[in-house]
Amino acid sequence: MASEIVLLITERRSRQHITLPGTKTLYRFGRGPQCEYVLRRNNIGDVQFTISCENDVWRLRDGGSTVGTWYNNRYIHAGESCPLQPGDLIGLDTNGDASTQEITFRVEDIRKTDTETGGVRRERESGALREVDVRKKRRVLIGRGEDCDIQLTSDRVSRHHCEVVYKNGHFELHDLGSTNGTYLGGERVRTAVLENGAVINVPTQVFAFTGGVLHYNEYQAGISVELVNVYKTVKNRNTGKPLNIVDGTSMAIAPNSFVVLVGGSGTGKSSLLTCITGTAPCTAGQVMFDGIDTKGNRNAFDAVLGYVPQQDIMHDNLTVEQSLTFTARLRIAHDATRAEIKAAVARAIEAVDLGGREKTLISNLSGGQKKRVSIAMELLASPRLLILDEPTSGLSPDLDRSMMELCRKLSQENCTVLMVTHNMSNINLCDKIAFLGVGGVLCYYGAPEGLNDYFDVSLTSDIFEKLRDPEQIEEYRKKYFTTAEFNDLVAQFPAAAQEADKRCKN
Repeated sequence: MASEIVLLITERRSRQHITLPGTKTLYRFGRGPQCEYVLRRNNIGDVQFTISCENDVWRLRDGGSTVGTWYNNRYIHAGESCPLQPGDLIGLDTNGDASTQEITFRVEDIRKTDTETGGVRRERESGALREVDVRKKRRVLIGRGEDCDIQLTSDRVSRHHCEVVYKNGHFELHDLGSTNGTYLGGERVRTAVLENGAVINVPTQVFAFTGGVLHYNEYQAGISVELVNVYKTVKNRNTGKPLNIVDGTSMAIAPNSFVVLVGGSGTGKSSLLTCITGTAPCTAGQVMFDGIDTKGNRNAFDAVLGYVPQQDIMHDNLTVEQSLTFTARLRIAHDATRAEIKAAVARAIEAVDLGGREKTLISNLSGGQKKRVSIAMELLASPRLLILDEPTSGLSPDLDRSMMELCRKLSQENCTVLMVTHNMSNINLCDKIAFLGVGGVLCYYGAPEGLNDYFDVSLTSDIFEKLRDPEQIEEYRKKYFTTAEFNDLVAQFPAAAQEADKRCKN
């Protein structure tokens, strides 16, 4: 019976689990290509540290780099060996500030296993930091095919999607006739010269190009969404004057979280959604995915976003399987084989718990089951952000809870989920609630269990009444600016403080 160790790795907003089986005695972490886990940081050593299993005891050893390896509450010496236990923390200060551990590895579990395979086994998320030197390879092929230098698993990626080549002293990006496009700086391209700092997007994957090297994070996780001072302004039909229907919203949605957007009539829920999806972009402010401003770069993110409208759109005379198969042929790469399409449909059906209903006509499904089919249609494209507009509207209480449980499950399976709802009965199943007041004002953003205390009510329904009063709306807007959620956002995006300063001076 062998041993294995489970690590939770946190880097900025990215979190992932890896499992190291004890059948392989040594795992190297560092910048060098020989490492089992590559860390893309220039000041990290070729082998920064190692983790090994010796006589069923897992041990950490520093590799002797100029960047110290942090162990619990101190830096360890070069070559020093430390036993690892659940709860231990390994940290790397990669930004020059010794008080900050920018990358952390927390020991989640050490357990017995009968696995016989070695190597790093990634659980749920795959997040190894990778780099490919185009100067050495001369040609780097990217796609879904097994012969690609960088193989991507998304069905939206073509078998041979694009390539980066080095010739005549410069680097070029070539799209290879892909179905869903190759984007450079947000613009779809066929052929383009690459400059330092170029950002390349293909479905579900972003590459940074610097110094002849492609850098990318090999992961399958939900994206973060950051809103900074977002406004949506329209003309008031009665007065002809400008009217804010989204009024200076700033908030950060963590990857792989389930966030519910709540508010009464006229609070701008749908308008805020259109700012995020880009169907009606914001008038002012920033909407960012994974910290990248989507303004002028929107098309590059189309492949990562799934949207389920309030009204189901599907053909009643098709079966569940037929409906999803037709959708798959439209959404995923055109060079996908029948077997790949069938597998994608099967995965989507399993994800929404519709197993056994494959041959059922859409017309014979319940309202909740139809909504699950709508969600499955979006899951075919492997979105990293799934947005649902009132999916529980008109459903019975038990189906409402079932839908909320499904959304929570999806958020735990490599997808960030944002839902609009007016039903508060199962709100405890989400990670955070964004509560809007009339006029598109964000008045609360935090955990569901803190909602009633924040608004000083005993019944959640009383919050809706409070947030119709302009004076109370402004009071709670300012209160939000004092919360930990807002302060965390400001620490990352200082511009968010401008709106708070302006409001609090009035």
